[in-house]
Amino acid sequence: MIYNFKGGGGWLKGVKGLPQFWRSTFYLFIATAGIHLFSLALPLTLMQVYDRIIPYRAGGTLLWLAVGCFVAFFLEALLRYSRAWVSNWTAAKFEHLVSVSAFNHILDSQLAEYEQEEPGVYLDRLGAIGTLRQFYAGQIFQATLDLPFACLFLGAIWFLAGELVWFPVAVILSFLFLASVLKFGYVRARANQLDLEDRRFNYLFELLAGVHLVKSLTLEEQMLRRYERLQAGAAFSGDRVNFWSSLPANIGTFFSQISLFGVIGLGAKEVINGNLTIGALTASAMLAGRALAPIQSAAGFWLRLSEAKLAREQLSKIAILEQDTLENAPPFPADIEGYIEMENVSYRLREELPDLLTDQNLTIQPGEAIAILGDNANHTTALMMLLIGALRPRSGRVLIDDFELQEWDLAEMTGVVEYVPQSGVLFSGTLLENLTMFEPSRTAIAMDTSALLGLDEQVANLPMGYETMVKSQANNTLPTGLIQRLCFARALISRPRVLIFDRANAAMDQDSERMVCEVLAQLKGHCTLVIVSNQPALTNLGDRVFELKNATLAEKEKLTFSF
Repeated sequence: MIYNFKGGGGWLKGVKGLPQFWRSTFYLFIATAGIHLFSLALPLTLMQVYDRIIPYRAGGTLLWLAVGCFVAFFLEALLRYSRAWVSNWTAAKFEHLVSVSAFNHILDSQLAEYEQEEPGVYLDRLGAIGTLRQFYAGQIFQATLDLPFACLFLGAIWFLAGELVWFPVAVILSFLFLASVLKFGYVRARANQLDLEDRRFNYLFELLAGVHLVKSLTLEEQMLRRYERLQAGAAFSGDRVNFWSSLPANIGTFFSQISLFGVIGLGAKEVINGNLTIGALTASAMLAGRALAPIQSAAGFWLRLSEAKLAREQLSKIAILEQDTLENAPPFPADIEGYIEMENVSYRLREELPDLLTDQNLTIQPGEAIAILGDNANHTTALMMLLIGALRPRSGRVLIDDFELQEWDLAEMTGVVEYVPQSGVLFSGTLLENLTMFEPSRTAIAMDTSALLGLDEQVANLPMGYETMVKSQANNTLPTGLIQRLCFARALISRPRVLIFDRANAAMDQDSERMVCEVLAQLKGHCTLVIVSNQPALTNLGDRVFELKNATLAEKEKLTFSF
């Protein structure tokens, strides 16, 4: 769950579930109250100096006032430091918890729904968490805590100067009206910026993923020109956003000066008439400026509130991703025999597309090996994804040992049901870490499995052996046959009860394919095998052979081939 970001609601709704959020907010409010109370020390001290100390030449009183004022300054500084520390810690905790929650939500989302968006879109949505951090726990959030204390300063002006308070009130209202007008420009500029940034991110991901094709076709110049246009649009939109977001601060300075000179001008008349002291006028002028400061910060917060709304909308698109696992689903049982059953299963990628499978039934006994032929890799891969629970059928049920996959937490299937894809993937790390999936305790069994698949000889030819580092674009730096063998070995390390082999021999050389066939033959009877391939050497391993054609899975007569 991504902390209540699903659906609508006010901007504060999203943090109600954060641990200790309200306690941190309480501490921040107490610190803010102390800061503003101690900030009254200087205006009140100046009032006493002008009205009492100077007229009566009370040097001793001045000394005590100065000491008290310096103590107030120290305590105010201490509270500001404490507030900054609590605020930064709360912001960091917010970002960590929400980022982990959002990323986990993406990982647990249904594969078909996830693939409807490009990776750059998800990165952009995760980036929205940094924006929300400022609103829920950062400096912008503090502006909301400062806002009530504007009334404290206005109340102090009323107490000292009476009706003179109406002038700073009028200035504040005028400033708020102007800020509300500026908000419309900011909202339009920010929405346009987000749209352009999405387009730029998607283009970058597409370009970097296909950079080898770009180089082979010598398209660098054309791609650069297109990126320049996208970057120019993003830069211009960023300039407009900065322009609108900086206006409240700049205009606030202007209104602050108006408030100061207005209070001094009107108050001077009252001083001349004997209705106000010079000290009270000086204190009122300082308090008028301080009353506008929280309003100015709050106006900037309100102006950018639309940005928080847009960020919440971005994050809510992650929150509404349908999950593979139902909430509170029990972990999938670790001790299974390997019985597989499909009951009237139909599947299609999207509603507007035809079925990849239509009302299919299939039963596989524990330890049985079946081979599946198919000319369309999308259809056969979809079938394999249904068998491991990565895809959900449009109708019907998929069961392993009478456990319906949709009702269980499939995270526990790792090591029980393993899938070997057509194109293997290695992660950043050493070859050994890729075999053990970064679990050092599995090193011994990983080495035994590697030897079984004849990997030792191939890996020995690499500069660092099993310590060879896998970096980005690993498929272009290591032989594809080696990568497929590594992925096959990784699947066998956990001794799975069900092994799905989906055309994983496509990129292998003849020796690698022979080795894989021998290992699969040894596995027959010890685990349930589902082999997707059109190669006779592999289909011959199946106790039964099926063909997937026109969304229909039909059993074929088994023929015998020699390798």
